[in-house]
Amino acid sequence: MNTEEKKYSEVEVRGIDFKLMTYTRSLELCARMNYETENLDFIDTIKPNQVLYDLGACEGRFSLYAALKGVRVVSFEPEAKNFSVFSQNIAINNIGEDRLKAINAGVGAKNGKAIINIGQPWEGGHQKVVEHGEIRNDLNFNFVENQEIQLISIDSFVEEGIYPAPNYLKIDIDGSEMPFLIGAAKTLKSKELKGIIFELNEIDPNFKSIISLLNENGFVEDKRFNVPNEPNLFNILFVKR
Repeated sequence: MNTEEKKYSEVEVRGIDFKLMTYTRSLELCARMNYETENLDFIDTIKPNQVLYDLGACEGRFSLYAALKGVRVVSFEPEAKNFSVFSQNIAINNIGEDRLKAINAGVGAKNGKAIINIGQPWEGGHQKVVEHGEIRNDLNFNFVENQEIQLISIDSFVEEGIYPAPNYLKIDIDGSEMPFLIGAAKTLKSKELKGIIFELNEIDPNFKSIISLLNENGFVEDKRFNVPNEPNLFNILFVKR
């Protein structure tokens, strides 16, 4: 089915008009843009032409919102079906790569390949966790399929010099938090990086280590937001001292 034949909805979010593919129930729910609105608040603090990296962009609704507000966005989404929807969303909104670059890859400690395990194998689905050789009881979903994906370390990506380094990071990467931080060691130290919103699980055995590592790089917790229906899951805003 061509993009033109698939169902999409026109949405208006805080004065920004755009289109989102809505041909599954999950995509319809995503298009309401009423979930985790702290991400919108975070994006609203970013000035035009500053650079946001959206790690774990899913179908891309927050990336699209940022790009249409004038932010330069580089987005990473490893899972094939969500990335396909993301690409369709970019196309129907006529957004160029100079404003929004979407990359079909996850983030990790180094460049390479990995397996992503999938609990909700449909467009807009969640419960998608990359294997990094660590058992995570907090991510023990009923996986029904998997895919081989590409992994990229953020430091190596920035060092290539093709795209500008980030001023802000939005991170939602279940199971890849510590590998990402290892692969972004130089980026975290950069004076250009000003703020991070990071989805973290309090029962992740690495939770305290993640907070400590961010603190060591000059980031302090500013606000914490509960993710709806997930008592241990938070979007945490970190700002550089």
